[in-house]
Amino acid sequence: MNRLAELVHGVCLPFHLLRDLWKDGALRRYYLKVGVLQAITILGLAVLFTGSGKGVVETVGPDEWSEQHQEEVSRELEEARAELEEAEAGMEKLRKLQKAAEGTGVLARMAGADEEKVRAAVEHALKEAQAAEDRRRAARDAAEAKREQAEKLAGKHTVRWVIYWAALFSMLQLAQWIVIALSRDFHTVIEREVSLRTGLVPEDEPLTPRVWLNLPWVRTKMRRRWRGLVLFVLGAPVFWLATRWVPWRDEVLATLMSLWGAWWFVVFTAGKSSLAWREETAGEPWFLRVWNGLTSRVPVLSSYGSLWTNQTREVFSPAASVERRPWGLMGLAVVRALSSLPLVRCFLRPLIPVAAAHLLARAAPAAPEGLPSTGGTPG
Repeated sequence: MNRLAELVHGVCLPFHLLRDLWKDGALRRYYLKVGVLQAITILGLAVLFTGSGKGVVETVGPDEWSEQHQEEVSRELEEARAELEEAEAGMEKLRKLQKAAEGTGVLARMAGADEEKVRAAVEHALKEAQAAEDRRRAARDAAEAKREQAEKLAGKHTVRWVIYWAALFSMLQLAQWIVIALSRDFHTVIEREVSLRTGLVPEDEPLTPRVWLNLPWVRTKMRRRWRGLVLFVLGAPVFWLATRWVPWRDEVLATLMSLWGAWWFVVFTAGKSSLAWREETAGEPWFLRVWNGLTSRVPVLSSYGSLWTNQTREVFSPAASVERRPWGLMGLAVVRALSSLPLVRCFLRPLIPVAAAHLLARAAPAAPEGLPSTGGTPG
């Protein structure tokens, strides 16, 4: 299978699993019931929390947030724009009059009129036109100042809505994490049933789902988030050093750091399945092989490589899984990123570990006979 086909396969695999799930009427109803109830609960909590935050925002300068003030700002802005357009039109008209006056003077001289009188008349007309243009320019400047002031006030109205939408999104994410943490068992049931229907050995034992806070799961989740942050930070000095004398350093460094973060996102996507953590003999991932190979004779840098290796050793197994099947897992990581959106997670989350297990099962090396199962989905 070529790389593009593997990438597309990784993206499509969760939706293929959803199609298989959908064929079973009982499982389909259970899946929809769980997802819809979670989504409704998340929306309710988010609206409740966001409403409280809205009241706090509006206590700061309440007059500026009022509907009446917003209407006044809009009216002032329209008036300023009309005055500015009028001033511009007047100045254009005066410029045309100036040209006409100059043309009249030229024609008069050609007709043999008194040159001094013509010059005096033209100069007088130009002075009057210049004075009028100065008045128009002053009016235009005043209109522009008024417009800028009105636009600044209108900008506060835009900021208000940005604050509300940002607060709503944050509350949706927080509420989503709380709801899924409390109802994770229901997703586990769906994962198990989808695994059985797609020919995969389930990673979880049968259970009766309930609403509760699984503290061991929360600790594991927090520990892996912290470990992911540490692993990301450990690569930062290396990229900083590697790009020290590179042209367009800031752009190159930002690109490398983004790719570095994406790599670890793919690794922990593979880690959603317990299959990714079972390879006890996995070797160093590609970046450690490169670093240790280049710095083996430089004591300071090799010491950093040893530190980096020790901190990374726990994730050698999922990293090796990604190296064996990078493109399919990259495609799945795209879907996982999509599933982090509010409400979408309720419906896609139970499919990600099963999809990861399918990809890893196709790429995994032969396991030693009698290897015990770790049991349970790590993430």
